[in-house]
Order: sequence, then structure tokens, then C-alpha cells
Amino acid sequence: MIRHVFIWQAAETAENSAILDLLTQLSDKLTMIRSWELGGHVGEPNENGDPWDGVLITDFDSWADLEAYSSDPFHEEIVQQLLPMVRSRAVVDFVREAE
Repeated sequence: MIRHVFIWQAAETAENSAILDLLTQLSDKLTMIRSWELGGHVGEPNENGDPWDGVLITDFDSWADLEAYSSDPFHEEIVQQLLPMVRSRAVVDFVREAE
């Protein structure tokens, strides 16, 4: 199984709830997603530093499914809407054992 982790920090002019709403649309349209979790950070910054504002964790059966997701026109449309809403973003993809 392939896990794809996307984290972001919202732009000064964006509401994190709007980012979460936008990303929620992915699970309804992209059937190659095996499972997914989406959440916004809760709590104030502390000695660990400024937190990321949210995370999207998606699982895929194969690298080919992740590639299909990444290149899907609907995903690309969501990304184009998302880019002006975030100031920082990061992605990690890795192989994990199926549960």
C-alpha cells in the first residue's frame, strides 16, 4: 500500500475551513483512493513551533494508483484552486504495510 501525506499552512488571506472543504471533494470523485483522512490542526502553537494547519492522508493500492490520482484532471483542478490558499505545503509518499 502507498501512503500519500499532504500538509499545509494556510495563506494569510485564506480560511483553513475553506481548504478543508475543497479537499473533501477529492474523496467523492477519485475512486482510486483506498482510504483517506482529513483534519485541521487543533490548539495553539507551543514550544514545538508553528504547527501546520492541516493534513490529508490518502492510501492507494499501488504507485500506479497514486500516479492516476496525481494526474487526474479533477485533482489538478482542486490543486489549482488550492495553491493561492496555502503559503507552505509538503508531501511525503511511502510504502506501508496493509492493515
